[in-house]
Amino acid sequence: MKKILTLVLLLSLTATMTFGQAKKYALLEHFTNTLCSSCASQNPSFFTTIAVETNKDVHHISYHWRTPYLNCVYYQANAAPQDTRADYYNVPGSPRVSLNGATQTSLSYVTPPIIQAAATTSPIYVKVTEVANANLSRNVMIKTKSLGTVPTGTFKLYAAVVEKKTNYVSPNGEREHFNVFRKFITANGGDNITLSSAEQTILLNYTPDLGAAAQLYVVAWIQNTATKEVLNSGTQFDLGTATEEVSTDNQVTLSPNPTTGKTMVTFDKLTPQYLTVQNVAGQVLESVKLSNSTSYELNVANFASGIYIVKVKSAEGIAVKRLVKN
Repeated sequence: MKKILTLVLLLSLTATMTFGQAKKYALLEHFTNTLCSSCASQNPSFFTTIAVETNKDVHHISYHWRTPYLNCVYYQANAAPQDTRADYYNVPGSPRVSLNGATQTSLSYVTPPIIQAAATTSPIYVKVTEVANANLSRNVMIKTKSLGTVPTGTFKLYAAVVEKKTNYVSPNGEREHFNVFRKFITANGGDNITLSSAEQTILLNYTPDLGAAAQLYVVAWIQNTATKEVLNSGTQFDLGTATEEVSTDNQVTLSPNPTTGKTMVTFDKLTPQYLTVQNVAGQVLESVKLSNSTSYELNVANFASGIYIVKVKSAEGIAVKRLVKN
């Protein structure tokens, strides 16, 4: 796998300071192993509890590490960073989980009320955008900003590439594996970051080596080095970031939806700027700059049947719509 090609830190000063809170996502760092019988017995109910495939308030990463078995196939795929993360938390065995950097614990500890309590608001936001290039590399843009009082302390930014779902019959009998860790595109121990009321943009790049079919995406988070508290995390699939970010979902319509080919995207009292279409794996399939438009005809005739995410960025806010291609 290639190293980071670009790491640029840009500070863009804002005209006014916004005193608000960002939506906080619960980050679950899950330590497991494909030869572990306890993992096979506990992981399925854990995945059901956290609604791993549908929960929009949870970011989940499965690390496969050296305990109890070194020959776990996912561990062997990239051992060093997974050891680094397990050692960071002093994980004694599998399966275990850490919620927002808290001391790792058993899977049964994590229940919906605890997740809801952890996923409330944060003084910072972490916003991730990914763009796929023609050569299969991905450009990743991570934006962060403190809303109101800037948190004090020393912080690290982490950005991990994970695979949304793999189907592999492992030695312990598990057949489905979710959000499997593949690599860090920051340093394994994170990159230093200074939190600020000015928005920061971090540009990263990575090249997948798992083939075009792999459902890869990036999870980014900011963590306090002293307390290990995760202040917030983000992925490209997040529907809400900051409380001051206006949703314009009800001002954008797609018709027809579902569609077999063309659909008309209509903007009601908006000044549209950009429209992007992504598949469920996070790949950007179309990106269009809009100017003084009241509508845009989107043609998905050549897309495979399935669900796609249409995002419309306007001067008034952002709209996120789901489009079904029959």
